[in-house]
Amino acid sequence: MINWQRTFAFVTGSIVFGLAIILLSHNYIQYVAAEGSTGYLFLFGFGLVYLNLNFGFSRRFIMKAVNINWVCYLMAFFTILPTIFWVYTKDVGLAETELLFVLTTIFSAFLGAFFGIRRGVVKRTKYVQQLREEKEELPDSLKRPHDDLNIN
Repeated sequence: MINWQRTFAFVTGSIVFGLAIILLSHNYIQYVAAEGSTGYLFLFGFGLVYLNLNFGFSRRFIMKAVNINWVCYLMAFFTILPTIFWVYTKDVGLAETELLFVLTTIFSAFLGAFFGIRRGVVKRTKYVQQLREEKEELPDSLKRPHDDLNIN
């Protein structure tokens, strides 16, 4: 069963966070084109931001949703879409490093979604196991009497 409310909330949240990232960091994109290690460090920083954000989104989403992993990749796409749109429509000063910047953000976002899915599945398994253990440990005096009734 697809929980469309959760899916809608997470997808729109990823769009909002994608817009917030580009609005807060558009002044720093120009430093990616800087010579030497400064450019690489800013590029690495942008990559880490998108990786961590999509890792967190995907892990949190997969903990509660079952068998709809494609939504995590959709969230990653919507997270990077405002940045890619901004880079290609505005002159941000990237020049030759524009393609490298876009590829790095795409790779980082989808890598974060991939590892977020894997970690979310592990956390969901532990959560379900914990719920089952808590249910078994319930003393008879605290059980509801109608739980033991047979339907027939």
